[in-house]
Amino acid sequence: MSTVDGGTGRHAQVVEPPEGGGHSAPEDPRRRRKLIVLAIIGVLLLLVAAAFAWYLITRKPLTSLPILGHEPMPTYKSSIYGVNKPLAVAVSPDGQHIYVTQSGGTRTVVEFDASGAVVATFKTPADKAVGHLPAYIAINPVDGTVAVSDTMAKQVYVYTANGTYKRTVRPAGVKAWTPLGLAYDAQGDLLVSDVGAKTHAVLVLDGQDKVLRTLAPEDQAFSFPNGIAVNADGDVFVADSNNGRLIAFDKDGRMLGSANRGVAEGDLGLPRGVAADNGDRIYVVDTTNQMVKTYKLRDDGSLAYIGFFGDEGIDDGLFEYPNGVATDNRSTVYVTDRENNRVQVWSF
Repeated sequence: MSTVDGGTGRHAQVVEPPEGGGHSAPEDPRRRRKLIVLAIIGVLLLLVAAAFAWYLITRKPLTSLPILGHEPMPTYKSSIYGVNKPLAVAVSPDGQHIYVTQSGGTRTVVEFDASGAVVATFKTPADKAVGHLPAYIAINPVDGTVAVSDTMAKQVYVYTANGTYKRTVRPAGVKAWTPLGLAYDAQGDLLVSDVGAKTHAVLVLDGQDKVLRTLAPEDQAFSFPNGIAVNADGDVFVADSNNGRLIAFDKDGRMLGSANRGVAEGDLGLPRGVAADNGDRIYVVDTTNQMVKTYKLRDDGSLAYIGFFGDEGIDDGLFEYPNGVATDNRSTVYVTDRENNRVQVWSF
């Protein structure tokens, strides 16, 4: 509005104050910073709550969350079919010979080539007094022969690379045994888990079946040790299945460390097959958790969990009670998917 200036007689413009009276006070920078901090805290709390809810629902390690990084894991490549309830798998270093034990149907060993075509079916020795159930399998790096543990016959049979029976392993001084897990070291010595005696153990046998040494945990007795693997340094990894743990031993048989049963990240449920690759990774099939968990051996002898792959289901890349695992020298991982009647092939 306008008024008349009493002294000049001129009209003067009067500006009315804004509603609320007076000028706006400048914003307090401290208050602004406080609001930003509170907003960040709120977002973090929401992320923590979401991660916790996700874990309660899935019971999977938190490293599988997309927002949390971990070492690269192999991805699904293909599957080999033509096996009935496969238990274990062994692969030649070049990936050209893939041997699979099957616990269903004819209960024998099937050999495949790299394309997944059947090459041979192993014949078990004729013995009417016993049945047969091939369990684990291992390839001798020295001569290429193949060892197969038969839990029903309580024997270990040795075959040529193409499936011709050669002999039966008879460990000197062992009157009765029930062999289960198998592995060869670089010298061609055979490691066998024996679950027949009251105290379970892993026996190391030379080429003449002489017992060189026995591996056993220092803290707790083995309970049905299954898969065995040996790395390039001669360290031995054993799935202590019914105790729910993976145990590492050095080449002289001294216990180093273990990954144990539990629900925390990197813990195990029911470990079965074990394999070691040329990248220092140790793969363990966690049967009841429907996945393969991966570890590395630290310098202090402890096992560092680095990730997992797989989940439960019938589609590609999913498992229904996996059991065995093997690797070749081409960064390829093979996993027996028992109830889906296939061997899955994964690669980096």
